[in-house]
Amino acid sequence: MLLGLDLGTTNVKAVVTDFGGRQLGEGSCAVHLFQLGGGGVEQDIEEIWSATLSAVREAVRSVDASGIKAIGVSSQGGAMQMLDAQGRPSGRVIGWLDQRGAPFDDALGAELGEPWFARRLGHGRSGLAIGQLLRLRQENPAALAAPNRIGFVGDVIVSRLCGRAAHDGTSCSLTLLYNPDRRDYDPDLLARLGVSPARLPDLVSAREAAGGLLASFAQETGLRPGIPVSAAIHDQYTAALATGAVRAGTVMVGTGTVWVLLAIGDSLTAPATPDAFVCDHAAEGLWGQLLSLENGGSALSWALDLTGQRGAGGDDIDRLLESAPPGSDGVRCWPLFTALPVAGLAPDTKGRISGLRLSHRPSHVIRAVLEGLAFELRRHIGLLDEAGLPVKRLALSGRAAASRVTPALLAAATGLPLDCAGNRASSTLGAAIVARGLCEPASPLAKLAEEMAPAASHVEPAPGASALYQEQFKEYLRELTPAQASPR
Repeated sequence: MLLGLDLGTTNVKAVVTDFGGRQLGEGSCAVHLFQLGGGGVEQDIEEIWSATLSAVREAVRSVDASGIKAIGVSSQGGAMQMLDAQGRPSGRVIGWLDQRGAPFDDALGAELGEPWFARRLGHGRSGLAIGQLLRLRQENPAALAAPNRIGFVGDVIVSRLCGRAAHDGTSCSLTLLYNPDRRDYDPDLLARLGVSPARLPDLVSAREAAGGLLASFAQETGLRPGIPVSAAIHDQYTAALATGAVRAGTVMVGTGTVWVLLAIGDSLTAPATPDAFVCDHAAEGLWGQLLSLENGGSALSWALDLTGQRGAGGDDIDRLLESAPPGSDGVRCWPLFTALPVAGLAPDTKGRISGLRLSHRPSHVIRAVLEGLAFELRRHIGLLDEAGLPVKRLALSGRAAASRVTPALLAAATGLPLDCAGNRASSTLGAAIVARGLCEPASPLAKLAEEMAPAASHVEPAPGASALYQEQFKEYLRELTPAQASPR
């Protein structure tokens, strides 16, 4: 058997599978976010560690834990934990949602410029650990003084599992301290921050064990001491393994509150947008670009609330979508409803709905919002194409993958074939796939992923709907001025 761990932002999850990916046990435990003044968001590493123990105990309750051969670890990215010289936590985790470093990021970005960051970090802006380290250097310089160390949630938990703080390039890229071309920490950036690589977690490939499971954890959970434990892998890349997004030309579309894209290529390319994160994939020979639409399920939830459909479940939403025709009888939506800037658009671009008449029902509005999201997805696919990452297929995961309507709509609106991951496709399953890779080092991780990923349903673009959406997509782009988005 295999154990997959996912150290999420609000939940720690664990899953036990066999070597074919069949789930044998699962467990989860919630963790808290502490909202502070000034945009601060923190977590407690001891609570995360306790949740890890609880999730594993629950997952192994119905199996003989001594039969587990390896542990794979998936983690949220960019959540920073300051440590003393012995690796003990100093203060709380500074969450990846924490905004207190933003003024320092803005100042450094203005000084160095987007090309400097894009060339070194595969990301066009300062952010995450960079701004937080600059903030701490000003507010609490003792915390950064040598020999104190800098850790992140994933590698801190890995160190407690096997005695070695380690993460891979996918996790490190979300700290913004990683140079994907060098596959190492960026020396120029670290010199500016006054941080030596020796004070950071080790960089270890997803194909190597970070170490063997410590006897203390084994005793508390029933696992065997000494079994291999992976380095921390970023959760979007473990999710890519679980959805079978392990071929160049595939884009994994995660349809949560915010829709996130992970574009897979076979070579290193420049960031498609200033906010893209470029790094080497956990699977050998592949590269990834992580992009966010900054919108997604939040826009659909807003539309449901606005039209009196709050609390509608998946079947209810599907019935609403089915009761309005493709094109929503002339209702159009530009679902740019967050205050965050969106790639390729002017910072002050606002969302809107147009074409409403008295004859329109809530179903028309809801379908129009989803069609607008589909057009935003297509616009981002255009950005990837321009960056040298041609897209051949989509791999859909998250809430929308369970819909009987949304996959066909997205396929038609983008003109791309689409595979819907099964309900079990998740970062925890991806972590179990990483665990199998530790047991079978000669087998490519992409091959193991395709063997263990659940069966996907395949959707081809419907010709009639695709032709309609092709025209509507042109209209969607025309409403974005040339200064806001270049035409596709």
